Amino acid sequence: MRDMNKLLSIGVVGVLGLVAGLAMMVGYAGSSSSSLTVPSANLASSPNWKAQPASGPAVQLAWPNIKVNPDASTEAQNEPFVAVDPSNSKHIVVGANSWLVGNGHFEVFAYTSFDGGRTWSASQPYIDRNASRINAADPTVAFGSDGSVYFGFVALTPAQGAVAVSRSLDGGRTWSSQSWATSFTGAADKPAIAYSHGSLYLYYQNTSLNSLVSSNGGASWSSAGVIEAGGRNASPVVDANGSVSVFYNTNNSIRLARMSATDTYNLTTVANATPLQPRAAAYRAGIYPAAGVDSRGNMYVAWADGRNAGQGNDIMYSRSNNGGSSWSSAVTVNTDGSAADQLMPSLVVSKDGTVTIAWLDTRNDPARVNYDVYMARSSDGAHFGGNERVSNVSSNPNNDPRTQGTLIGDYFALAAGSGVVYSVWTDTRNNNEDIYLAPIPAASAGN
Repeated sequence: MRDMNKLLSIGVVGVLGLVAGLAMMVGYAGSSSSSLTVPSANLASSPNWKAQPASGPAVQLAWPNIKVNPDASTEAQNEPFVAVDPSNSKHIVVGANSWLVGNGHFEVFAYTSFDGGRTWSASQPYIDRNASRINAADPTVAFGSDGSVYFGFVALTPAQGAVAVSRSLDGGRTWSSQSWATSFTGAADKPAIAYSHGSLYLYYQNTSLNSLVSSNGGASWSSAGVIEAGGRNASPVVDANGSVSVFYNTNNSIRLARMSATDTYNLTTVANATPLQPRAAAYRAGIYPAAGVDSRGNMYVAWADGRNAGQGNDIMYSRSNNGGSSWSSAVTVNTDGSAADQLMPSLVVSKDGTVTIAWLDTRNDPARVNYDVYMARSSDGAHFGGNERVSNVSSNPNNDPRTQGTLIGDYFALAAGSGVVYSVWTDTRNNNEDIYLAPIPAASAGN
């Protein structure tokens, strides 16, 4: 979900606020700032829908593809986020939107695994209900140093949204508390959270990109500070010293806000960005950044970009070896050399410094509709090896009776543990949208 105000001006209905009859063209052509319009109705499943699976056989990979959401329903789950316990690489928490609550409503679910993704349990972090806000979306997850799990989301409908943060004391199995970080008068959207030195840092957008801080585990929050008017889609990173920085985008740039010693943010431009080219599929996508930082303070960022006209949308990448003061020229990460679309990048830096980028990729479908997940890895942060396929079955974005091709997620997800990277995405191999995960062993990047 992106940029409420611009959406009001262009009349595009965000899929998490899907209204029957308008759902077919949400965010089509890849607007860089497509977003949520608060709905007056909920999305009904089509009674005449027929399965539209992707063509092509399954392929053999060195890692499994594991279904995360344990339900056996045909309801949609999408827009995943993933975090790994820094003290236990087999402890994973995935957040996702889900229509499993019924009656056309969507909500956030947490899926927790303690065995590296082999088995999962589900829970609902939205525990302190506001009666008029029946829907919830945009999950974001962070681990605290004491093992607490923090789960942020936006609650909405029929009025504009507010951001809530829930806390789990048992690793994500249950949720013991929830606070409202913003009020319902602020039209908050797209939260992102980070944890550092006992404090939670929360970012969200309305007409601006804003920041909040909690020093008591999310029980209460500071007043909001404005980072930049028109800023969108925060991607915070925490370096080895605990300093918090946040990447974000405007309509035509990737930006970085670095926190100063006085707890204010210094703003710089990382790269110019080109809005996405028109696409064959109707789901929403944008130019938002995915970012990481290594133990030496080197920073890395990737984003989808439409600059290569006639060659589809590509994943661009830049790095900084001086803590974000200057940036390398943007390079293209995907190596297909075709007119396929590469979208929804995620990025993670492993403890050994390996940079992994994963993304949605349509290279296996000449019509540029069906998608897979691909990745690239770099051991030095500068040179990437070849692109590797992550998903062993292609997905057709239209193959879901609830969303019917209008949303697979504004983003996919990536997180790293010791010796493993977890790639997470929305998958339609079961004739509905499910969340899938691939545990990918650490390997040399083949530079």
